[in-house]
Amino acid sequence: MSAPNASSERVKKYRQRAKEAGLVRVDVLVPKDKVDALKIYAAQLSDESNAERLKEVRQYIRKAYKKYRASCLDNIDVDPDKAQFADAAVISAALIHRGKADAFKLGRQIRELIS
Repeated sequence: MSAPNASSERVKKYRQRAKEAGLVRVDVLVPKDKVDALKIYAAQLSDESNAERLKEVRQYIRKAYKKYRASCLDNIDVDPDKAQFADAAVISAALIHRGKADAFKLGRQIRELIS
């Protein structure tokens, strides 16, 4: 038996992250003329899932600003109501690297949602 190569490890990690995110791979047979409609529908489902995740991330960002604005986020200015995943990554890193145990934990929770 050979050792796993880098690409198989990436595929394994991708599938594990998808599973943790509650995503399921589906093999569906559809008429040729309906393929584009199915892809559009699948993208909409994915967008809805991302919207829910973004809503939760924004709640964590509000909490972070409320508790750690002065200690960890003093030089980061992000509007929690308009924050995107990239903004959450910056806030998460600041909480993890500049905060104490509670801030670190909140930073990890944010990071888990955006990974």
